[in-house]
Amino acid sequence: MDALTFSDLRKIQKEERREDQLTELNSDFVLKANEYLERKEDAGDRRDYTSSKRVFRKIIALREKKIVKNARLSLKSNIKASELNLLPREQELFRETKQLFEEHRDRLSEAETSKAPADEFDTSEDTIAETENNNENDVDEPVETQEEKTLKEDEEINQENDDVEDIEEGYQKVEIISGVPEFMGTDLESYGPFEQGDKAVIPEDNAEILINRGNAEEA
Repeated sequence: MDALTFSDLRKIQKEERREDQLTELNSDFVLKANEYLERKEDAGDRRDYTSSKRVFRKIIALREKKIVKNARLSLKSNIKASELNLLPREQELFRETKQLFEEHRDRLSEAETSKAPADEFDTSEDTIAETENNNENDVDEPVETQEEKTLKEDEEINQENDDVEDIEEGYQKVEIISGVPEFMGTDLESYGPFEQGDKAVIPEDNAEILINRGNAEEA
């Protein structure tokens, strides 16, 4: 793999955000990325170094979320590490995370099947009769299995995540108050033009400038 550039990192980040599954990267991606960051730091270009490091960390974070998701799904579908586009160090993370999920569910199963001590049950005739009467009045309801509960929890978590906009670290959402022509952001990406009422996510430095100029306000 040739030396990485900021454009390469941005392209990988966009692909990782767009795809549900892990994108395929060269096995030496992390090594090349660290070499690139070292060159930027040694060159004293603080802005490029900060922007590049932010994008690299975002790529890793996006992949970590997918690895955790696949590790959990593998408990039912038996997904293997070799079937995913995992980097060498990510393979270890996948196996360890899967093992943690397995151990967690084993503990839950043991807790559900364990019996309470005998002295916790009231076996008096009055109590037994009351229990029988209550059981006659009860309407049988389907009992959720552990898998159904897990799926329900996942749906609730996904719904919560959908309600929260994912804004990258170092970026800010603003609402445009007055027209703004196209400009180059501190991340070397083009933004705009914007009209009054538009909402946009832009680098924090650019957001601060627009807010101070009266062109925008925090959204």
